[in-house]
Amino acid sequence: MSDPKDPTPKDTVRRFFGALATGDFAAIGEFFTDDSVWQVNDVARGLPAQRGRKGIIDDFLQPIREGLFEPGDPKVEIRRLIGEDDWVVAETTARGMLLNGNHYENEYVFVIQVAGGTVRFLREYMDSDYAHSVSAGSGGAGGAEGHVSETLRRLGHD
Repeated sequence: MSDPKDPTPKDTVRRFFGALATGDFAAIGEFFTDDSVWQVNDVARGLPAQRGRKGIIDDFLQPIREGLFEPGDPKVEIRRLIGEDDWVVAETTARGMLLNGNHYENEYVFVIQVAGGTVRFLREYMDSDYAHSVSAGSGGAGGAEGHVSETLRRLGHD
């Protein structure tokens, strides 16, 4: 077992997904610095990388979770972690209820670079066509307004 003062990259990734499951954005934000990058591999929609704690939390994660999903969802199950040096690959399944009433279940692979207990770089791979089709109408179903609504439209959810 690793020293909690010096977590291994896999330990950091496990703790990150644990925090992500809570929906506690302050706790999730502790895993990111102003230099962190979260990139979703959704090339067809031209989704830009999110940079820095504010961009990742305020302009991406929070609007997605609050604008598309029922409170507390989605939950992410880690199925496999593979690590080399400061890189970890996580194979996961995300499940939850969407605001439009649909059940969401999607397979993900995250390629994550860890430094000092934080996430420096994260690339997310998923079936983005499925994610967009199953969540269609969720943004309006939750009465998303303002920043959340604008962000969902920017991310291709109406």
